[in-house]
Amino acid sequence: MSAARTGSDWIGLGLMCKPPRPGTSKTRLARTIGADAAARLSRAFLEDCARSAAEAAAIARLKPRAFFRPEDGRQELADILGPAWPLTFADAGDLGATMIEGLAQLLEECPAGAMIMGADLPLMGKAVIAEAAEALRASDPDGVVIVPSADGGYCLLGVRSLAAARALCAPMAWSTPTVLAETCRRADSADLVVQSLAEQRDIDEQADLDWLKAELARDEAAAPATRRAVTALEARAP
Repeated sequence: MSAARTGSDWIGLGLMCKPPRPGTSKTRLARTIGADAAARLSRAFLEDCARSAAEAAAIARLKPRAFFRPEDGRQELADILGPAWPLTFADAGDLGATMIEGLAQLLEECPAGAMIMGADLPLMGKAVIAEAAEALRASDPDGVVIVPSADGGYCLLGVRSLAAARALCAPMAWSTPTVLAETCRRADSADLVVQSLAEQRDIDEQADLDWLKAELARDEAAAPATRRAVTALEARAP
């Protein structure tokens, strides 16, 4: 049975997430700060991303949903995200196939458009997410919205159709510096019009964490959960 559809101009917003667990969360960052600390940071990133997304949803007519894996992570994520985030297990094996499934479900509920984003972007505030929604809503049916990431990929993708999702998320070398360029090449081949917003930064490695600390020092109101986790991490440092 198909999901009940929202109003004609609502945008679906999917947050791709995993439960924050030592040994599986932020493994590259864990090499320098340890698995437990990396898991604590991962939880804080998720909390701040979900807060920003929920704030954007309230001002930009977004319908949020969390797509998660592994399957046994449902309760952990429900405890973190709360009732505002319906949870859907999503793991088609390949990242792109999982994204297509998520975007398809969002488009079924919100035919005006669907966006999917990562959960390790503590400084991507509500304004960026709301801007992406408005840009997608105002675009032509062949419009695509992308928020690039500093590592050569992207952290948010918005589409108006399942055909666009399939064209952009077909198998490729994911988690590489060529993801954004390949996605834009595919968009051009499919006659899709890409609107690119301001670049954001995933927090995956020590250099990203160093950057994050500097940004938090510049803005005392940003990412409260992440700020607490970083402060605790520094307090434990020898």
